[in-house]
Amino acid sequence: MTSPLPSPNTTPLPSPNMTSPTNPNTAAPASHTQLRVLHQLYTHSPLTKQDIATQLGLSLPTVTAALRALEHNGTVARTTPRASTGGRRPATYSFNMRRHVALGVTIRSTEIVCIAVDLSGAIVDQRHTTIAARAEAIFYQRAAHIIEDFAHSLSANGLTPLGTGLTVPAHVNAANSLDYERIGANITPPVTFTERYCAYALAEHWARPHLHDAVCLFLGNHIGSAVIVNGMPHTGAIEHMQLVPGGPQCECGSTGCLNVYCASNRLAEEGESLPGFFGVLEQGEIHHRERMRAWLQSLGHAIANVHTVFDADVVLCGPIAGYLDDAEIAQLQQMSAARPTAARRIPDYSGSPRIIRGLCDKYQDATGAALAVVKAHLASLGCV
Repeated sequence: MTSPLPSPNTTPLPSPNMTSPTNPNTAAPASHTQLRVLHQLYTHSPLTKQDIATQLGLSLPTVTAALRALEHNGTVARTTPRASTGGRRPATYSFNMRRHVALGVTIRSTEIVCIAVDLSGAIVDQRHTTIAARAEAIFYQRAAHIIEDFAHSLSANGLTPLGTGLTVPAHVNAANSLDYERIGANITPPVTFTERYCAYALAEHWARPHLHDAVCLFLGNHIGSAVIVNGMPHTGAIEHMQLVPGGPQCECGSTGCLNVYCASNRLAEEGESLPGFFGVLEQGEIHHRERMRAWLQSLGHAIANVHTVFDADVVLCGPIAGYLDDAEIAQLQQMSAARPTAARRIPDYSGSPRIIRGLCDKYQDATGAALAVVKAHLASLGCV
């Protein structure tokens, strides 16, 4: 599923939210048998030739030929031989998770963050470059150079880049009017564009594959959302759910939105940081406790509304979520449980939908953008 990146003057990225690149550096295994062997090794490594032959119902000569080809192109590697039960120790084979790496890039107002992950999703390298983002040609050239230089450093260390995943905002306005197409045009292809909150959701789903259906809420200076349906993330607009008709005006033009009541400025006073707010909150200061109580009620109200139409887990990510303790998560769970939920049930799912504290990694969107590249590559190999 693909969609072109819109120009900076357009509205949100249409769903689906990722472009799926083809990889010019790697040819897919030539035969159906090789694909079957590769899938088995990706999900069950390490295995011996006999293991593979038995599990797939193939002859040993067929497995041997497939492994020889996969070893030759570096997709499969020999690992520590298994203990002998008499005679020569049988060699074992594993999917080579370091055969390729994928780059994920997020551009913040004052820095560019590049992260590389291997085919298992593990971070193998990262680079943070301080630079002020500007909608100017010189910045686009500089940004592309930073990303390309990171890719070259990976290659110099024996890691082969698959491509680059670039996060883009869900909505374009004066504050985030960068032309991501111009940056991508100066990066060695393939380049994948992933909406920022979908990138957060991708990272959450990779860490928790059982999240077949879920809602991800980003809690920070702004509220953002993505919805995972059948394992695929889609851009949401839950942040503009109206909680209080006639309430304070939101940047979207409406009033009383979740974004107004649960952004970080509803907690921290002017000039106060989030760590500062939660530090004072722990000391029991009454005004901080009142603000926290009101904030939890607003978020609980929104989650309960979500559950009336979509009976799925809610994953809380972003900087605020990292400060929520188990008692506060339990409060949100109680607020949600007090309201009726949708009739739609997740297959093989029992019990009430859960509220989960997510990974809460500061650069989770960059990781998610890299995982979009990895996922597309693994799909081309028949591994996912």
